Amino acid sequence: MNFIKPKFWDKKNQSLFSILLYPLSIIYYFIIIIKKKISITKKCNIYIICVGNIYIGGTGKTSAAIEVFRILEKYKKVCFLTKGYGRKSKDDIYLNKKNYTSIRSEKVGDESLLLNKYGPVYVTNNRYKAIKNIIKLGYEVVILDDGFQDNSIHKNMNILCFDENSWIGNSNLIPAGPLREPIQSIKEAHLIIIKGKKNLTIEREIKKIKNNLNIVYTKNEIKNIRELKNKKFIAFTGIGNPDNFFKLLLNNNIKITKTIIYPDHFQYTKKDYNYLLHEAKKNNCHLITTEKDYVRINSNYKKKFYYTKINTILNKKKLIYNSFKKLHS
Repeated sequence: MNFIKPKFWDKKNQSLFSILLYPLSIIYYFIIIIKKKISITKKCNIYIICVGNIYIGGTGKTSAAIEVFRILEKYKKVCFLTKGYGRKSKDDIYLNKKNYTSIRSEKVGDESLLLNKYGPVYVTNNRYKAIKNIIKLGYEVVILDDGFQDNSIHKNMNILCFDENSWIGNSNLIPAGPLREPIQSIKEAHLIIIKGKKNLTIEREIKKIKNNLNIVYTKNEIKNIRELKNKKFIAFTGIGNPDNFFKLLLNNNIKITKTIIYPDHFQYTKKDYNYLLHEAKKNNCHLITTEKDYVRINSNYKKKFYYTKINTILNKKKLIYNSFKKLHS
């Protein structure tokens, strides 16, 4: 979904915009209920782990999917499955090797290229059909990057991702707020991953809905911090929660002269590159973006940009494997 997140979504108090849009959220809620009622859930002969969210964008979902893959690949033959949001192609594409550098994000989506740095990825618009093909290819586990809202497929394990800073925003459904479905949907999860610091208030809210739910925390570290120090940057990005990226830079004492925000999954054009390079020259500084943005940048321009290489650290890796083992037995 190509959008820039409205600021009022994360205000704890209801704003005028959220009040005005609330009737549309009610309509959206009824659409969700109807879709769930009419959906026929199909079981597949393979273990399916869904790494999803109910807060739209910026919850660290793709990073979490990568960490789950890294934990399970030691024991099982695992394949990522994604729709490749933001891509122009409608074809099914199977990235059967690690790190395809010749495929552009317009064809498979930025998230697919990030996932492919760690393992095989199947990109499709039809998850059920793709899963049948993945089974034929000999895989034992499928990791869905997103898909919590897809009720047509039975998932053996649901992992929900949240950001500690955003949590559930103003708690409203789209478009009055950032939620894709009500917070009570947490009861369908088997594990929660929270990006950020331990937050007992959030944990209590989760436990009220499902008391026996395990909660894991992650934090991001910048691996290439040394090459970024002692430089001035214009930071730009087209991701779901741009503020998290800017905060990460500032918290690591990386000097930011200016920030520029584009819509989520934005496909940069020559005009955009020229504008960014002009701004950098005018402000006598460099340009920096996220790794997710960097995979969307045309290869002719990549050398002109810096990006943050992120290492995601899970605080309870064993807990994820033990949850998988328990549900799989």
